[in-house]
Amino acid sequence: MTSVDTPSEPTIGTGGETAPAAAPRPAVPWFSSENIASVQTSRLLFAILFLAAWEFGADRLFDSFFFSTPMRILAQVARELVDPGFYRDLGVTSLEMAVGFTVGAGSGIGLGVLLARWEYVAKVLDPFLLALYSIPRIALAPMLIVWFGIGYSSKIFLGATLVFFITFFNTLSGIRGVDKALCDIARVMKATEWQVFRKVMLPSASSWILTSVKISLPFALVGVILGEFLVSSQGLGYRLNRYSTSYNITGALAIVFLMMVIMLVMTAITNAIEARVLRWRPESAAGRVAQT
Repeated sequence: MTSVDTPSEPTIGTGGETAPAAAPRPAVPWFSSENIASVQTSRLLFAILFLAAWEFGADRLFDSFFFSTPMRILAQVARELVDPGFYRDLGVTSLEMAVGFTVGAGSGIGLGVLLARWEYVAKVLDPFLLALYSIPRIALAPMLIVWFGIGYSSKIFLGATLVFFITFFNTLSGIRGVDKALCDIARVMKATEWQVFRKVMLPSASSWILTSVKISLPFALVGVILGEFLVSSQGLGYRLNRYSTSYNITGALAIVFLMMVIMLVMTAITNAIEARVLRWRPESAAGRVAQT
């Protein structure tokens, strides 16, 4: 009779060989960056503590007239969400941002690809592009309004200029940084120049390009809001400027909070697109935490 303490026989595989037992996965420490539950819990606790300290300190440690309180801001957010005028302003800002981002990112990526392929032209235009990049766009904003008018065009152009240089320089650096040995191997295998670009260069630089798109997304909103701040009768920038100039700090912070939520949602969408496009790339532990 077999004792209870006697170890059971190992599992026999189909070929008569003993199948190795699966090694147990080591437990992830709670305060580890790979522990997603711990990271999410810590984020939630930090947000709760920060908001609680803000609410407690209002009219005790600082004047709530200048900083408002979380409860007042949430109440104002609720009022904004039931106001039809807010959605009209949101639609205007979204249209300007979408067009500006599309024009800026498309032209930046396109020109970056072309100049990466034409190195002579890139060296000729390099100082001029750097000179344009060094100009503060806020200094051009009044002139853009004179050139393009007070309509949509000035806001779209301002947002596009902020996006253009970010995507352009990242695309240029990404394609220039492709390993030349990979391109030479593809040419040895009788690949055409178009195939080398499409199968080797573009996939290698795709992480640079997608990162530049994700980074430049908030800048499109910044450009549009800046244009609406200067001259506009509609849009979230106009709404924010109206609250700020009337010293309605609660209303201004409510609009800032809503814009922050919108950008978080759009960043999550770009993260999902990046994960889909770059699914061939090994995912690091830091990347898994960032995606959450």
